[in-house]
Amino acid sequence: MNYYRVAAKCGHVRRGHYINKDFFVKAEDGKEAARKVRHLPRVKHDWKDAIISVELITREEFIHGCKSHNHDLYFQVTNSSEQKLYGAIDYEQVLDYEEPERKKKDKNDMFYNKLARIQQKDLKIRLAEVV
Repeated sequence: MNYYRVAAKCGHVRRGHYINKDFFVKAEDGKEAARKVRHLPRVKHDWKDAIISVELITREEFIHGCKSHNHDLYFQVTNSSEQKLYGAIDYEQVLDYEEPERKKKDKNDMFYNKLARIQQKDLKIRLAEVV
């Protein structure tokens, strides 16, 4: 087993915003560590880029990190109301989520060719009815 520090984007800090937090995990490899953290509470599950980095660490760093994680007020409160009440978040650390630009899906030439053929058939049927 190896020890990993996984930086992830966490939520409950307003819609469209996130805060970076470190998680300390024991896993066989980095992919497994990232998968474990992705399914932990407070991590943005539905964001593709929720995991920022995965870093291999020593056992001493792991133990120290687990202690600091347990003392972090953000992870001790159970909901966003308690979070606001106890001031668990430094709102200067809260970041905006910049959604990547979506590519515009243009209709290709095949679509227009097929549309033209359908219109020609329809026109022929209408002319045949009139004549």
